[in-house]
Amino acid sequence: MKWLILMVSIMSFSAAAAQEINATVTLNYDALSGTDRENVIDLGPAIQNYINSYRWTGQDFKGPKIQVTLNIYLLSASNGVYSAQAFVGSQRPIYKSSNISPMVRLLDNSWQFAYTKDQPLLHDEFHFNSLTGFIDYYMYVILGFDFDSYDPLGGTRFYQKASNIVAQGENGNYPQGWQPSTSGSYSRYALVNDVLSGKYDIFRTAFYDYEYNGIDLLSTQRDSAQVTIANALNKIADLVLQSGSRSALIRVFFDAKYLEIADALKGYPDKGILGKLSIVDQSHQSTYSKYMN
Repeated sequence: MKWLILMVSIMSFSAAAAQEINATVTLNYDALSGTDRENVIDLGPAIQNYINSYRWTGQDFKGPKIQVTLNIYLLSASNGVYSAQAFVGSQRPIYKSSNISPMVRLLDNSWQFAYTKDQPLLHDEFHFNSLTGFIDYYMYVILGFDFDSYDPLGGTRFYQKASNIVAQGENGNYPQGWQPSTSGSYSRYALVNDVLSGKYDIFRTAFYDYEYNGIDLLSTQRDSAQVTIANALNKIADLVLQSGSRSALIRVFFDAKYLEIADALKGYPDKGILGKLSIVDQSHQSTYSKYMN
């Protein structure tokens, strides 16, 4: 029954509108000058308002709002076309705890968009815009991760919306980041392609177990929760070892979760799982090694 009432509330309609996301947006334009800089001085607040005023699920959301961080760094501009990097982060509350669980933590360094001063930001699923399309994509990815953490494969409809945006972006004027990556590096295309592939259903169901039956129960049923967390991570590690590659989805998961994982398994008697994670998540090997010792 844990979270059942909450999730029924989240998915229900009510007379009073409620929105799902509380985003904090920062925009750094220190690298710009002149008109290019002047054009975007008010863009940060405009993006924040755009995110926080739209109902992304199309329903009244009664649960705690998803806390989102979006830090945008404008690197260059030419004739109203901006090149940028963006840090995207989200988190959700942990059941019966004052702590939070990080869900998404990633840096997207391949974003180009066109913008003119005071341009209205409008949500339009049928006409792609290089600025709002990027924002929409990540809001749907964030919702996908959040809903997957409460219900196995529960975020599919949001990932599908993100995938539709990728298809539009691939054919847009600024396809960087929307197309398949030739170097194996992160791309928006790669992330949703992975998450919607049946190959990664094992990951998504393990992610649900890790979060809902593991992290959420650590404060009340630590021993059994640790077993569940270790079992879920074993499934994810086996998937990586069997595939022989670390996908965009797996990278995004571990980049968000490695510190939480290490802390959650503190005192767990079987150190083998941390050793296994050191192999499949070598970027954070030093953290796992520290906790093993």
